Amino acid sequence: MKKINLLIILTLSILTFISCSENEDITLEENNILFKSYELKRNLNGEYSIDIKVEDNVNIGKVKNVTNNTNEFYLSDSEFVSKQNYGSDLMFDSEKFKIELIADNSNKIPSISIIDDNIVYSEKSSDDYLKEYSISMNEEGSYDLDFTVKDNVSVDFVYDEESDIYEIHLEKSGKSQENNNYTRTFEKQGDILQIDFVNHSIYSSKTEAESFERKPRIIIDEGEDW
Repeated sequence: MKKINLLIILTLSILTFISCSENEDITLEENNILFKSYELKRNLNGEYSIDIKVEDNVNIGKVKNVTNNTNEFYLSDSEFVSKQNYGSDLMFDSEKFKIELIADNSNKIPSISIIDDNIVYSEKSSDDYLKEYSISMNEEGSYDLDFTVKDNVSVDFVYDEESDIYEIHLEKSGKSQENNNYTRTFEKQGDILQIDFVNHSIYSSKTEAESFERKPRIIIDEGEDW
């Protein structure tokens, strides 16, 4: 009788373990992020917009968190599908803003931080060589950067391995470029992906010296589990 009871207990324990394993698998599957990809754009006028591609039946609510200057997008399951293009209505102080994508089925909070001149507060200077750009997250996790520069601007791509920063150096050129449109695909190597547009300029003094400005700066963080 004792052997039978032990056998029953052992069988129940195995079934319980299998059931827990299956529940863990289901939880992991349900924890998939609700959005597929996004595209952040800055147009010719310096206005920013974001287009978020979501799964079917996903609703997005938006909150402007004035405490930390963050545009929070809340993704949740819904019976209805609406157009998820949020135009230029992004909270943006004089030179920076942040976007967070918060899904109700995930602990991760992906974010995009931008440092740039806000056209409301400042006009673009003559040393600004960038016309427009967009950064897109692909469904497989890579990022495509498309940008257009003004005429007679040279472009050089540099990777700062020590700081883990991708730099795009823009400088006035004495000759016309064959193409003003560029595309690059980036893979995130570390915790974040940072891309700096580095605008070079020369000013005259007793000795000519070079100055540069790192704008726009793009910082992408896919978030961590917590």
